Amino acid sequence: MVISRHITGKVRNARYVVETILATIYFGIPWLHFQGKPLMRLDIPNRQFHLLGNIYIPQEGIYLHLFLGVMGLSLFFFTALIGRVWCGWACPQTVFTDFFDLWGRLILGKKYGKKDAPKGRKLLLHFFWIVFSFIASFHFVAYFKDPVAMIGELASLQFVADSSYTYFLAFFTGLLYVDMTLVREQFCKYACPYARFQTVLMDEHSYNVTYDYKRGEPRRNKKVKIGDCTAYNMCLVVCPTGIDIRDGLNVGCIACGKCVDACTIQMNKENKKTLIGYNSLGKVETGKKIKWVRPRTLIYGSLWCMILVVAVVLLYNRVPLYIRAIPDRTIAPMLIPGEQIRNFYNLRIINISYEQQDLQLRLDKGDYKGNVKLRVGGKGSLVSVAKNSEEKIRIIVEADNVAKNRQQKTNYPIELIITDKNNTEIRKTAVLPLILVKGSG
Repeated sequence: MVISRHITGKVRNARYVVETILATIYFGIPWLHFQGKPLMRLDIPNRQFHLLGNIYIPQEGIYLHLFLGVMGLSLFFFTALIGRVWCGWACPQTVFTDFFDLWGRLILGKKYGKKDAPKGRKLLLHFFWIVFSFIASFHFVAYFKDPVAMIGELASLQFVADSSYTYFLAFFTGLLYVDMTLVREQFCKYACPYARFQTVLMDEHSYNVTYDYKRGEPRRNKKVKIGDCTAYNMCLVVCPTGIDIRDGLNVGCIACGKCVDACTIQMNKENKKTLIGYNSLGKVETGKKIKWVRPRTLIYGSLWCMILVVAVVLLYNRVPLYIRAIPDRTIAPMLIPGEQIRNFYNLRIINISYEQQDLQLRLDKGDYKGNVKLRVGGKGSLVSVAKNSEEKIRIIVEADNVAKNRQQKTNYPIELIITDKNNTEIRKTAVLPLILVKGSG
């Protein structure tokens, strides 16, 4: 287990604030409700995603694709602008490592990370790490299952009858504990895919943790002052991934800023400005201002804004109702007395809201010249669908046949219109193929 030396400073304090906010969000969301419903929960058994009082179903996959597009382009756009800010400030690997280190310093003090630390306290520390891993994993699982219900089942041992989530709880507890005690930031250095393509996204104008080699080099040799760098190497000691920022941009740098605080403290002793800070490589080399607007940021930013606007517009116009109507393959279109035909359709209606919907069904015959009539079993044209549920019904369309109307086509698209009689904004349409029977008349 590699544990870097603790350092204090402006960057470290700012990261504590950000991590506190992120932890509050992570641990708080599973417990929060919006209008009496889960603020955010992914209900996998029922294939539903609850978010801000809305229900989303797999048939609305377009929103998932837009979300992934926004997240992916956010990664590209903000990395091009401000480097690996995600890694150093918001990545769960980094945030949880800081929380584990906090426990380590509270229990072991200055002995934390040293081989001669008291064994009793080390065992106590690992106990608290396991407990914290369990709490963190419990809240992760709580994004998929009601946390109140889980606590009740765990307390009464009822989870034995339905233990599916307990396997995940045990797995993630063990995974987090092993990750934080053995892997830590080495994952960022050797396994994280983001570290591998960050250099493609960044350029000389990206605002990132940078070493001012023009001022610092050549480094001080004992008491001989050459450059500003004192060669005290504290920036190397505090680095969680064990790299030397003075060697230039490195795939292992997570931009956590610990070297910034370390260099700031050392340079303050020399009454000089820090050599390591958030800057751009181009500014260090040429002294010119950072170009925030450049081809890659324009392309990434434009695509990001386009997808974000599309997502917002679609969400604003979203109707919490899903319908799907297909011809009934078990019953073919048939002739009925009066030179008419009868078509059968299977209609699936999903009410993806928390309110009952009383749906009125009607037909728009479009360019079909004959008469059409809709029959919905014994329910008339009104179908009530309970909140967060679905109905599967058979509908029948009766129409004048081709012989009577002398029409040339045998297949006409007609439109089924479904409207909530209590809320006219809930309206959906489906196209039904009206099939006419040849050889009549």
